[in-house]
Amino acid sequence: MTISFVTPRLTVVEVEADISLSERSQLLACVPTILTPAVVAALPADFHDVNTPAAAEVWLDSMLSQSRLLLVKSASNDVIGFLFVYVTQGNFAHIGYLLAQAYWGKGLATELLYGFMADVGNTQPWQKLVAGVDQTNIASAKLLKKLGFVEQMPDESSVAMFEYILPQTQV
Repeated sequence: MTISFVTPRLTVVEVEADISLSERSQLLACVPTILTPAVVAALPADFHDVNTPAAAEVWLDSMLSQSRLLLVKSASNDVIGFLFVYVTQGNFAHIGYLLAQAYWGKGLATELLYGFMADVGNTQPWQKLVAGVDQTNIASAKLLKKLGFVEQMPDESSVAMFEYILPQTQV
């Protein structure tokens, strides 16, 4: 089932595999403006140097092949970020999210994740959400804790792992 939901300030829609050429072109134009060095600083290498149309196309194809990609749109219908969902065996969903730098500090990431958690809790068969956060990304770690994610025992890596058990009311 396709994931889509609306919050007071955001519309979130999953990118379909058969996205039209015009929608794809519009999306490719947004990608480099969102994936700026400040936004991707604490993200994996796949997110870095996506600053040309060709690099944006490679990035988009990679994201669509590896995950369920959701567009985060503002009230004015501009794409301002992405939410990524990697579904694994055992009904776990690994999530990642990012917003363009101009939208930081406005509570939109909180709104995005609250909306996502409510929607998937009612529409998806997942038992658990898992999020990895670079240990230098203190704001994201605080957000996950505020939303009820529990930090797992740290290991030697630079990534802190968080888990959230979804309520058993889902489909």
